[in-house]
Amino acid sequence: MSALAALRERLNRYGSAVEDPGILPLDLPPIDARLPRGGLALGRLHRVAAAGGGGAAAGAAATGFAARLLARLQRRGPVLWCTTSDDLYPPALAALGLAPDRLILVRPRDEKGVLAVVEEALRTPGFGAVLAEAVRADLLAERRLQLACETRGTTALLLQRELLAPRLGRTAASAAVTRWAVAPAPSGGTATWVGPVRWELALTHCRGGAPGRWIVETKDGTDRLAVVAELADHAAEADHAGERLAG
Repeated sequence: MSALAALRERLNRYGSAVEDPGILPLDLPPIDARLPRGGLALGRLHRVAAAGGGGAAAGAAATGFAARLLARLQRRGPVLWCTTSDDLYPPALAALGLAPDRLILVRPRDEKGVLAVVEEALRTPGFGAVLAEAVRADLLAERRLQLACETRGTTALLLQRELLAPRLGRTAASAAVTRWAVAPAPSGGTATWVGPVRWELALTHCRGGAPGRWIVETKDGTDRLAVVAELADHAAEADHAGERLAG
């Protein structure tokens, strides 16, 4: 880690009520290499959003990636999934590695309730991770979630299965330390074999790290992924260079 990245990490932890909760390696070397200290920062807020034009397929891809992250985090304690939707199917989540007996589903009436429940859960001891499914979470709401993460060192995921278009010429600000965009990708199957599910996974922002894009392949019944290919993302690299210059 560079001296600048180390300083940023220290500043990020300043004022936290708990010691540094560490990192979660994704066990995907090309992706972990882009993350500070080689893994996903625990006790922080991370945003996962559908990409590729949105739609049900993109929403399913984003949900699958978020579920696999929760599956890795369930080893630290039970995980909470908070959403207004009624289409989550625990057996399908189990196929992604998320054990039903480690999962707590909560359905508030609206997204305001989702954010309130998740913020309270983050301040409650015992959870391995907490997921909020919300489309309209603004910067203030994300900052509140990030501060709540620091109370107990619990990791939070903000899942956006449907994206609102940002205003023309503006990029939506976010308090999340990493931002991921997930889109469906063609499988590697043949005419007689469908093949495993593949996603285009983009790390569009990473505090103290570097963006990147990959084709990843899922492994049903586990929380594991495999990197099939690394893609060039000149736009993301340019944005990251601009952030370094501005910072």
